[in-house]
Amino acid sequence: MIFAARGFLVSLAFFAVVYCSLSSLVVLAWRSMNRIGQESAVGSANFLFGLRIFSFTVATVIAVFFTFPSFWLMERASLDEDAGTFMLAACSLLILSAGLFRVLTAQARTTRAVSQWSLGARSGSDASKPALSASSGAPALILVGIRRPSVLVSDMAALVLSDRELQVAVRHELGHKRSCDNLKKVLISATPFPGMSSLENAWREAAELAADDAAVANRQDALDLAAALIKLSRSSKQWSEPALASGLVSGSCSISLRVKRLLEWRTAGRRLQRTWPWTLLVLSTMIVGIASNYGATLALTHRLTEILVP
Repeated sequence: MIFAARGFLVSLAFFAVVYCSLSSLVVLAWRSMNRIGQESAVGSANFLFGLRIFSFTVATVIAVFFTFPSFWLMERASLDEDAGTFMLAACSLLILSAGLFRVLTAQARTTRAVSQWSLGARSGSDASKPALSASSGAPALILVGIRRPSVLVSDMAALVLSDRELQVAVRHELGHKRSCDNLKKVLISATPFPGMSSLENAWREAAELAADDAAVANRQDALDLAAALIKLSRSSKQWSEPALASGLVSGSCSISLRVKRLLEWRTAGRRLQRTWPWTLLVLSTMIVGIASNYGATLALTHRLTEILVP
């Protein structure tokens, strides 16, 4: 039991070393990178999110699948951890606790806001219309929920927008749903690190542009969505978007930029970039390569643990 606790302690300490090192590199790399072109909004949104959670994902995988097993198989039974190990482990717990606190706080605020907006909400009877309507100061259109996201449409939006404008605006929110953007916001909140705010803002902007592209199938759709944005942006200052929700009129992306892109919409070059097959291929190759040399990888991890963790 004590040996397992030592392994857990060392794994936490190594997690802190890897997570903080990689996160610092991500911050430095992001600051030195040129802004990604807006014409590849879908690809850039996926790339920016992957870049944002890269350090946490890698640190977690290494701690769970390599650090602890290597400690269990190769470490001596004698207690040789010093104060530095405990400090690094405490740093990991602080990071994880801060992430959990941020998620719970954001979820509580979002739940309170949705409850207020949903007072008197009613289900739509028309299958082509959104499932729920909302009032009580709700944003015009907003996607709420993590496991089963739903689109809330305010009474004001239903009155101001035409049927075509409302339909394409709802498709924008469904684009956020297909991309699991609310879940991605949870993961971002759960992985805090100083200096990441610029990257997070860039991802939110790219996610809005990607949802615009997902909603538009032809030039008329683009004009309808642009008209909806213009109409609804006039009163957007009244709305407060919760951290774990995705609104049509969002402060994370310039309305003028989105309208400009929609007015310049062209069929050519707007096909969605399917990067996931290549990503899956690369990940599969890495997993097969590591699995075939798992023993050597554990030995290397144990040596690195001895060097980096006091």
